[in-house]
Amino acid sequence: MKDFYFSNNDDEREFLKSKKWMIHSLIFDSVKKAFEEDLEVITVFRIINPISNYVMTTDIRKTDWEGSLKKSLSFFESIEEYEKCKEIKDLLKNIENVTNKSNRSEKQNKKGN
Repeated sequence: MKDFYFSNNDDEREFLKSKKWMIHSLIFDSVKKAFEEDLEVITVFRIINPISNYVMTTDIRKTDWEGSLKKSLSFFESIEEYEKCKEIKDLLKNIENVTNKSNRSEKQNKKGN
């Protein structure tokens, strides 16, 4: 998890607009870590404004991994960052394989009962 500190809303908004590459990379890295460690939820980053005592936390739940990765994939495709696209596609495929394997096991267990 990464913390970003801002003293006003304008700086925060500018950061979110101008640092899309970093944000999407953090999303990918966080989902990859959550997948590898079998976590249900992971915090990607926090935006902290110590002056106003404001903290915004960005979390991704396991059920949202695919959607988040697909948005990041779309971003990286738009800037023609194809190496990153391949990494995301590989992670999506790994997640899908584990999900399919888990679903098959659940179906087999239900048939056995």
